Formats: sequence, structure tokens, C-alpha cells
Amino acid sequence: MTECNIKSENIRLLGRLDATQTPICLDWTGSGFEVLFKGEELWVELEAPVRKPDMWVLATVDGHPVTRFPVQEGRHWYPLVLGMSADNTRKVTLMKETQAMPAAPEATVMVHGLRYEGELVPLPEPALRIEFIGDSLTSGEGALAPKDNDEWISLWFTACGNYSHYACKALNAERRVLSQSGYGVSWDWEMKPEGNMSEGYRKIAGVLKGEAAEKRGCQKDYDFTSWPADVVCVRLLTNDIGATLSQHKEAELADTITENCVRFLHTIRECNPTAKIVWILPDSKTHPSVAIHAVNRCMADGVGNVSCFVVPDCTEADLGARQHPNAAYNRRIGLMLADYLRSLTGC
Repeated sequence: MTECNIKSENIRLLGRLDATQTPICLDWTGSGFEVLFKGEELWVELEAPVRKPDMWVLATVDGHPVTRFPVQEGRHWYPLVLGMSADNTRKVTLMKETQAMPAAPEATVMVHGLRYEGELVPLPEPALRIEFIGDSLTSGEGALAPKDNDEWISLWFTACGNYSHYACKALNAERRVLSQSGYGVSWDWEMKPEGNMSEGYRKIAGVLKGEAAEKRGCQKDYDFTSWPADVVCVRLLTNDIGATLSQHKEAELADTITENCVRFLHTIRECNPTAKIVWILPDSKTHPSVAIHAVNRCMADGVGNVSCFVVPDCTEADLGARQHPNAAYNRRIGLMLADYLRSLTGC
């Protein structure tokens, strides 16, 4: 068998990460790699530096899931493709299912290399590059879990069962996901200001802090020119607004939230000067007007190519675990989003 480093030729790294690191560390949802593989067997060497929390990964062949497992503590080889026809070429993707864990910043997935019987051939370029910024809805929390399950565990997060995956699959797009359960633009679901997605946006993985995270490059400035996004989708405010509603401060803090959204949109535009920016609105119970007002403010400020996208409210029939949407609902809105982005980009 042939062995190679994960940064070898014909391997595309996925997600926002520090490509100068060896091994490569996967922190964000959906981060990983893909290859165009012709052969019978393909293995990956992964490492988990700590035992808990479990970091789950998933492998797909031509977009279809074939295996899903937690990476065990230590350094081990895992099969991705076995017993396939040696004459066929297929796209094999490994993606991290579990989101980053700020409460356990030492937890990550390290990718050392590949071992294979066959060959890696050059990958075609994606039609689009799309970045997604969000909360648990973009981390896919509960989408693959039994309905009414109330366990908050790493098993119930998914990169493949959420709307961003379905949208990108329909568009032949490569994605980068920055999402964190409970986070918002201004604060988290408990109104703690440290739980925001805006402050660390310019960093590789700004939500992860501490010695272990800094050592693997999480707090380094991200080079936006290394992966110029065609579209940036923002799906935030559910937690910002939810916190104000629970504390009966929605009217008092609406202007503050709007100002922070406007500021964040200006930051996104500065970092992504040519991208279309789309704010995916919160459901009708969580004051989508706040995001609409922020987008209108930015357009008035001269920030172009900014728009809103409306998704249908999640009904009881659409729920997975912890009152979060199931995979079927995620697929439906992902395809709706794909149609909308197709109209914006012409792809």
C-alpha cells in the first residue's frame, strides 16, 4: 500500500483550519478532506488528543454516507473504503460531524495521512465556495437524533444532515462552516457576551481559546484570500433574540442587537469584498425584522450584494432532538437555499 501525508498532492483540505500545522487539526463542523480515489482500499490515520468529549467523523463516497464513528483517543488507522472495484473512481470525503467545543478546547481531530491501494487523481474545482456562520441550526444539532431526545451530546451533531450540506451538494459547492450551539451575534442563549460568533470571526477558530487551542493555530489570523468565498450565509439571531425574550428585554435591547448585526455585516464585507452575503432569517417567533433592519441599514451604508432569505418555520412534524429540525427539514430548506443562491450567482 501507498502512504502519504495529509498535505500531499491531490488531497483537498476542507474547512477553516491552519494548513501550516502537522498534523492537520479539524475543529469546525464539516472540516476534513476529500480525494478523488481510484482503487480498492483507502484508510486514514486519525488522532484524538483526549478521550472526551467524543469527536465524531463521517465518510461519504460520492456524497453518500458509508461510515460514521467517534475518533478514539490516541493515533489509529480507520478504513474509509474497502473492497471497491479497482477500476472505478469515486470522490471520498471525510468530514467532522461534531462542532467545536469551547468548554473543552483541547478536544480536536488530528489528521496525519492516508494509506491506499490505488491512486489519488486530481479533483475538479468546485462551482462555488460558500461560508456558513451560525449556531446549533448550522451545527446540525439534533438533526439525526430520535425525536424528543433531550441529551446534549456530541453524537447528535452532524455536518451531513444539515441544510448547508444539502445546499452545497445541490450546487457542487465547497463549504466552510463556522457554527456554535447557543451562540449569537451579541451574546449566547443565556445572554453571556462571550458567546458570540462575531468577535473571533477574523481568527481561524476564534471560539476556541486556551493553550491547547492556541498551539494548534486556532487564534491565528485567518487568511481570507486563501479561500475567497463566493457567498457568505449568516444564520444567527435565534439565541440573541431568544435570550431577550426569556428575560423580557426584547424592546430594550433591539437597537443594540441591530447595531451589532450591522457591525458584523461590515466586518464580513471587509473580509470578503466580492462575496454575496445572505442573512438566513430567524423563524417568525424570533423577530426576523431585526435582521431585515440590519441588512437594510447596511445597504443604505453602501454595502452591496447583501440580502435576506426566508425559510419556513419548523413545525412539530419537522423536529428531531432537543426541539431542533430533523434531517428531512434540513434537506428541504437546503434545497430552497440552493435555488436562491443559484439565482444570485448564476451557478
